[in-house]
Amino acid sequence: MEKKKVWLSITGRTKNSEGEEDVIELVTPGEMYRKAHSDYIIYDETEVSGMKGTTTTLEIDKNKMSIIRLGSTNSHMTFEAGRKNFNTYPTPYGEMVMSIYTEKLAVDYDKEDLPMDIHVDYSVEIQGLMASANELNIHVKH
Repeated sequence: MEKKKVWLSITGRTKNSEGEEDVIELVTPGEMYRKAHSDYIIYDETEVSGMKGTTTTLEIDKNKMSIIRLGSTNSHMTFEAGRKNFNTYPTPYGEMVMSIYTEKLAVDYDKEDLPMDIHVDYSVEIQGLMASANELNIHVKH
């Protein structure tokens, strides 16, 4: 299992039900490796994302991507085009149920068959209280 050093350019866009938009952009170093039929990208969150002290792992295969966060923030989100997945989301008031409906998941690979560009369009609903439309773009440079 050979780990490669990579640079990640991550842009997250969120629009809430009132139409207010929030954009987070992050450029950070990370590592990538392949295990079985999945690719893994690992990076440390920073103050920019509001999750300093958290390590994020992206687990990617052809039709599915998971974002696993461990540390100051713990969460596990799974994205599969056309599917709704449920996760628990920790808050200071206890855990809440979060549903993620993935409208689109596109993973473009380079000539070495490693993920280069990841695009996800998804909507999130937490306990039926809060809903948002989201877009996530990740560009990986070797």
